[in-house]
Amino acid sequence: MPFLQLIRWKNLLIVAMTQILVRYSLIFDAPQHGVKHFTLLVVTTLLIAAGGYIINDYFDVKIDRINKPHKVWIGKTISRRSALLVHQLFSASGILLAFLIGWKAVLINVLSVWLLWFYASGFKKKPFIGNFVVALLTALVIAEIALVYDPSNRLIYMYAVFAFFINLIREIIKDMEDMKGDEAHGAKTIPILYGIHKTKELLYALMGIFLISMFFFMYKVEDLKIRIFSAVLLGLWLFLLRAITKADRKSHFSMLSNLCKWIILLGMLTLPLFQIN
Repeated sequence: MPFLQLIRWKNLLIVAMTQILVRYSLIFDAPQHGVKHFTLLVVTTLLIAAGGYIINDYFDVKIDRINKPHKVWIGKTISRRSALLVHQLFSASGILLAFLIGWKAVLINVLSVWLLWFYASGFKKKPFIGNFVVALLTALVIAEIALVYDPSNRLIYMYAVFAFFINLIREIIKDMEDMKGDEAHGAKTIPILYGIHKTKELLYALMGIFLISMFFFMYKVEDLKIRIFSAVLLGLWLFLLRAITKADRKSHFSMLSNLCKWIILLGMLTLPLFQIN
């Protein structure tokens, strides 16, 4: 059980579900790629993601003892050496198996492993860049489907943009939630450097940029289903905005982080709309 918690099995389940929904809701014709081919792509994604969670916790043991003492597994039930070995095994397997998919998958997995290592070892303690890397990696989970199967599919890129912005916002919110532990270990996150008020202003700006990008996609792709998706998303976005304005303590920021998770899940659940004629 500690190992399943370490690799965030619930998050991995969401990753797999997201790729399956994107593939079978938005890719309408890919006869050259069978079920086995796609299953392999999902497996490599999960291996890379699981390895990323492990290496993140490997470097974050001291900080997590302050921020999340009940979720520290490495150094207790799982040795640091074992954790590092499993990370290397998962990451290497994810890259090697990607050769059976194609060069695009190989490049994406190599880039992901590289970014995950440098994020865990240092990027995450720097303002904004760590948040950006996590959001980018999340967007790649979706964009990879288009890059491998249908490079011109605008709908998939729209969902990738959605995933990027909502995860970027969530990562910044998590920094506000974890200020105490981060500051104690020398992290230079946005809330630590600029305070809660300025961080909220950044969140408002990011939410505005996302809405502008959504209107751009709506203009480029005229479809009733896109409008339905955008209307649902706008409602969730406004609810999140209102919650951010009222948040001022750790418990509030924890609630906001969970709210972002629900928005991600609800956004992904709109995918089957595109299979309805």
